[in-house]
Amino acid sequence: MWPRITVVTPSYNQSKFIEATIQSVLDQRYANLEYIIIDGGSTDESVDVIRSYEKHLAYWVSEKDAGASHAIVKGFARATGTILAYLNSDDLYLPGSLEAVAEAMSDAAVDVVYGNMYWVDTRGSIVGEQRQTPFMSMGYLYGGSTLQQPATFWKKQLYIKCGEMDPSYRFAFDTDLFVRFALAGAKFKHINRPIASFRIHPESKSSNESELCSQELQRLRQTYLPFPFHSLRARCVRGIATIQRTFWYTVQGDLFWLLGRIPDRIRARNAQSMVGPRGRQL
Repeated sequence: MWPRITVVTPSYNQSKFIEATIQSVLDQRYANLEYIIIDGGSTDESVDVIRSYEKHLAYWVSEKDAGASHAIVKGFARATGTILAYLNSDDLYLPGSLEAVAEAMSDAAVDVVYGNMYWVDTRGSIVGEQRQTPFMSMGYLYGGSTLQQPATFWKKQLYIKCGEMDPSYRFAFDTDLFVRFALAGAKFKHINRPIASFRIHPESKSSNESELCSQELQRLRQTYLPFPFHSLRARCVRGIATIQRTFWYTVQGDLFWLLGRIPDRIRARNAQSMVGPRGRQL
């Protein structure tokens, strides 16, 4: 029997995209899905869209909340699944993702499963791709590797053990949660396939809250890191993590993809120096 997977979608005024998000979850045709939508009192057509899918949802509500992290906490409080994830109301799951996650989670030793991810535009066209490698805890803590939230799933017992989601974060709540997973010694497993798509558009939080992101990442560093992020030791950790990731990309057959990203990374770095940080890397 397939394990129950609970997916929570926090929603607020995303009527342009939320139907595609809902369909990407329901089109998984996963046999033991629990889908919960927590809307923050949208004033656009989002509620009408959600209501039209009501019979397929385990629970939904539209009421004022304190933001996305608060909505996710409310959703997970109702979760009965053994595997948890959340998908924002402008992102998408790719076909077959939930079954792939369930198969990977069949290993009792695995706590977190993550896959690769596409970046898509407002029309859903692919504009970029993030391929991942096996997880390195210190690399993640010090910025030598990443996790992409839409393509990450975890076991409920780990979520409870690590203290659940911290709603005091408005932007970096996913990073905060994953850092606590890593520090707790969770076992991460990489699925080398695209799992989800992250939508880039002008109204997204990632496009509009770069300063808040920077502040919250600094707070995370001060709270959790055993030695300073900008220390010589930290730079060594990032360098080792980069070498390890390059090795794994080569083993996986992704080296040419990695080399092809160099011009994009240079452009992104130049843009970041002008407008400030926009990533969720610790």
